[in-house]
This record gives sequence, structure tokens and C-alpha cells, in this order.
Amino acid sequence: MKNAILNAWINFLKLLRFVVWYTIGIAAVFYLLPKLGFFIEGKYDALTSSVKFFSVIGFFAIIAFWHLTALKDRLQESACG
Repeated sequence: MKNAILNAWINFLKLLRFVVWYTIGIAAVFYLLPKLGFFIEGKYDALTSSVKFFSVIGFFAIIAFWHLTALKDRLQESACG
């Protein structure tokens, strides 16, 4: 019986440790992400219009490549199966 109570307390302390670290992580995300967003926005606003245009085109090109690669993989899986 003592062993079961000890295991229960150990599990409770593990849960408590997880909740504390999870809370710290979430607080850090809510604090750091806006700061990172403002930093990136400032750097983006400092770019010229042509660089902004090509960065947006590059972003969509990466998404299109990712989509086409996934589509090719799905088509190959369906052809083999």
C-alpha cells in the first residue's frame, strides 16, 4: 500500500512538473511570437517593392512545389496499390 501511495505522489509530481513547463512554454510563445512578428514586419517594410514582389512569388512557388510533390506521391501510391 505504501508503494502505491508513493507511486501516486510521484505521478502527481510529474504531472505538476509538466503543467509548470507547459505554462512556461505557452507564456513564452505568447510573449516571443509578437516580438518576432514586429521584428519581421519591420524588416519586410524596409525592403523595396521589387524585393517584396519576388519574396511573395517565391513564397507561392514553394507552396506550389510542396503541393505538386505531395500530389505526385499520392498518385504514385494509388497507382501501386
